[in-house]
Amino acid sequence: MGSGLPLEAQGKHCSRSEKYVLSKKAKLWAIEINDYLYLFSMPRLEKNQAEECVTFSIEDALPRVKPHKEHMYSFITAVFVADEAEKDALSYIRWRRFIKSYKLGFQGSSPLKTAALDIGKEKIVTNNMGRDLCKQIKKICKE
Repeated sequence: MGSGLPLEAQGKHCSRSEKYVLSKKAKLWAIEINDYLYLFSMPRLEKNQAEECVTFSIEDALPRVKPHKEHMYSFITAVFVADEAEKDALSYIRWRRFIKSYKLGFQGSSPLKTAALDIGKEKIVTNNMGRDLCKQIKKICKE
């Protein structure tokens, strides 16, 4: 998996919501949200390794996105779990941004979410788009 990268798991989640009146033929609106998850695990997280993994995640997920008028988001989520992490790597993960819009945003977008768990320091770092991951990671670690 992951062409020599420490990719432990890969997943896809698809969600579709729609609203209609009386009959499914009378559809008012519909949206689709997808999430492409890449979970990386390593003993020590370094900045260059984090860069390679994030680049791989983006390059692997973008061809899978099929934008259309009901497409809203296709999140690209890169999560790192490490026994210890360099300060530069955590900084990179915190400040890494990426978003691709389709048809000026009318056919949705693909934003990047990043998160890192430093097990040794019991520290979680996310970028702005990945803030919701922090609660989920904490919940998983408690169990």
